[in-house]
Amino acid sequence: MNNFDITLLELVEHYATSEGLIDSEEALSELFDETIAPMVIEQYGADDEAAMSESFNDWADSLCKDNQLHSEQYSQYCYIGKHSTYSY
Repeated sequence: MNNFDITLLELVEHYATSEGLIDSEEALSELFDETIAPMVIEQYGADDEAAMSESFNDWADSLCKDNQLHSEQYSQYCYIGKHSTYSY
């Protein structure tokens, strides 16, 4: 008997991996660190957690609207990059 015990996020991540798209919270955060975070730091400073968080959310929202990020990823992922206050 087959059992579809898999979440939508897992399906999305599997598809994203096979298509060379953003496939994890880590990958999204690393891309943010490379492309967006330097501009946020330049404008607001490295210690402005609110600016970093808002910039990540706005950027991820734009990726979702441009179909570069699935809505399930957008709703589930948080910023966990090198400027994050989260400790993993």
